[in-house]
Amino acid sequence: MIRVGCCITPHGFGHAARACAVMEALSELIPVCFDIVSTAPEWFFAESLTVPYTLHPISCDVGLVQRNSLEEDLGQTIDALDRFYPLEQNLVDRVAAIFKDTTLVICDIAPLGIAAARLAGVASVLVENFTWDWIYQSYVRQRPGFASHISYLQQLYREADYHLQAAPVCSPLPCDLVTSPIARQRRQSRTAVRAHLQAAETDTLVLVTMGGIPGTELPLRQMAAMQQCFILPGLAGEKPVIRGNLHFLPPDSGIFHPDLVAACDAVIGKVGYSTLAEVYQAGIPFGYIQRPGFRESSPLAAFITREMVSMEIPREQFQGSRWLDTVSELCRLVPDKDRKENGARAAADFIVDLLNRASKPHESIDSIYC
Repeated sequence: MIRVGCCITPHGFGHAARACAVMEALSELIPVCFDIVSTAPEWFFAESLTVPYTLHPISCDVGLVQRNSLEEDLGQTIDALDRFYPLEQNLVDRVAAIFKDTTLVICDIAPLGIAAARLAGVASVLVENFTWDWIYQSYVRQRPGFASHISYLQQLYREADYHLQAAPVCSPLPCDLVTSPIARQRRQSRTAVRAHLQAAETDTLVLVTMGGIPGTELPLRQMAAMQQCFILPGLAGEKPVIRGNLHFLPPDSGIFHPDLVAACDAVIGKVGYSTLAEVYQAGIPFGYIQRPGFRESSPLAAFITREMVSMEIPREQFQGSRWLDTVSELCRLVPDKDRKENGARAAADFIVDLLNRASKPHESIDSIYC
């Protein structure tokens, strides 16, 4: 069984979801196990992966410090970057020791993984639809403290041995592979998920999701008076709570998120990679909320407008209750039933080819064991 390393930024759940989709697709092609370095929650990997893995909860990236799901704190982000970069040698040494017995390291988009892979003497594969230096460039005029970090991160990212970009790509660059959107594969039927939610087939279900980042207040009283049923992940304690047409789910709900998406009639949420990719695969209407200050938002919104059944919900409406007026219209949009290509398989094919190249002459990758 091949041992592969992964270094995944914990910013939201989108990067972990994308990396897990690639890991699962890889496991369908070859016997593989993973060493994962990330502070994304363990339950997320347990829910997303059916293959053997070891999680090493080591802080590997800063990303952006969020005030809530739609607002970032730039001052605290710079403070965190100043503490984390340049990378301390003992941190790189520690992660390199984890990766020393791997054949390859996948990095989404934590540059620590690239530095550690290089020290461990194994190949690194950068998987991204944006990198942090590109994100920080949009803030540097108002916050010059980002400038030195941009230069440093650009240097780290350039050291990746291979570069894979996943659509929607924010900053197209020369790279080894461009894939379609990468999403985790569904596992359960719409009927089974609705039964788990105690919802009838005739109920109109609307999933409201903010990408795993808490802090957005919802107009629950007005929502409770509507005909639709609202699925609200991450807003319950340890167990699901049903109050009339409001279904509150804990972060670890026991329902695989791609299955939850596909069981609904529409999704409302902020523009984020994994939400976009999973709604794209499901083909259901997407009421999307842009983050004007976040540079990734515009390229993703352009893809949604061009390729998906969608309508925009202005941010100022979502921060109040006016967005509720659009719910019925959103649910009347006709779903897209065409089967979509999942970029996870193309990424996995590419990585298998790299693993074959990394094997010794005349040695099959199946002969390298975990």
